[in-house]
Amino acid sequence: ISVFSFYNNMGNERIESSSEIAGLAQNTFINGSIDEAMVKFERVLNDYPKTSGALQSLVYLLSDAINKEDYMAAKGMIEKLKIGISSINDPVVKATLYKIQGDIELYDGNMDNAMSYYNKAVKSSKNPSLEIKYKLDVITVLLRQEEYKQAITMLKDIQDFDDIGFNEKNKAEELQAFATQKLGT
Repeated sequence: ISVFSFYNNMGNERIESSSEIAGLAQNTFINGSIDEAMVKFERVLNDYPKTSGALQSLVYLLSDAINKEDYMAAKGMIEKLKIGISSINDPVVKATLYKIQGDIELYDGNMDNAMSYYNKAVKSSKNPSLEIKYKLDVITVLLRQEEYKQAITMLKDIQDFDDIGFNEKNKAEELQAFATQKLGT
């Protein structure tokens, strides 16, 4: 019992440490010290794999890599993920990771894989505003595949949604104008 209690306590301390360091890194990121925050996120990811802090850190590191258009680094980080994305319980993290994988596939020109990951992001998301963002990614792939009618149908559904953000509404309108112009209607 003592040994079990000791290991259980060590596991709890490990989880708490990973969350604490990830939280500090997040505060550092918010305060604008991006490079310092990225170092802390990498430390959490390497030192505390399979913890909630590591997943949180992974999201920040992946977002930074995607913003820098460093898709090879993003791909490498996802491959180092010790657990599969499907086993992640947090719907925001799960959907974000699927979206990032879709971005990587889109960058590599793999439209079908990108579409698959974006659809997984839509299905994983429990937040309607995030779901709309991921649907806009699906529509982007449809437009690249010249599936204009299907894209327009999805765009009309999005625009009928009452609680759509300003940026998403603008993007939907732009995409719809593009698709309509391509159809010649």
